[in-house]
Amino acid sequence: MKRAKPERHIAVESSDKVMRNVFCRNYGECLDYAILKKWPGFSCQNCHSYEQERLEGQALNDDHARCMALAFVSGALELSL
Repeated sequence: MKRAKPERHIAVESSDKVMRNVFCRNYGECLDYAILKKWPGFSCQNCHSYEQERLEGQALNDDHARCMALAFVSGALELSL
């Protein structure tokens, strides 16, 4: 199996312009990588490591948390206290 290869991408204003395979088994790893690198976004467009995955329960919650973290570090989401 090839390692997932996300590419740095600009943040987008509309979800229909995002080139990501959110139901990929590697998606969480790619989210973690983008967060670590503090990218404004990432694309799966040129990655050939897609493996379909269906998330449920805690795995779905963990994935949601990573998505929120990416939105926060990219500036697309602000925390208000």
